[in-house]
Amino acid sequence: MLEAPTSSIFWVKDDSVLTPPLDEHILASITRRIVVEQAGVQERGCTLEQLLDADEVFLASTVREVQAVAAIDDRGFHAPGPVTSRIATEVGDVIRSELDRER
Repeated sequence: MLEAPTSSIFWVKDDSVLTPPLDEHILASITRRIVVEQAGVQERGCTLEQLLDADEVFLASTVREVQAVAAIDDRGFHAPGPVTSRIATEVGDVIRSELDRER
């Protein structure tokens, strides 16, 4: 799985934040762009095994902003983890700042 409907998937491994590259048919959403810019995300292909080996997993979308993933199949994750929590706060701040500027 590379993305949930209308959401992009990100994973954290050893403090690196990763997401599939756009050329793997990923939606180039505004929220995804903000997460990539704020978190210094590295684009990398991902297998299910690599995703299950992640330290944290989260989704990003316009509706969700940043939402922790608690489980994939039988693999549970501490959700939200510290990296996901930090990114959620930073992304939320950027989005609210951009909205305030537009008003």
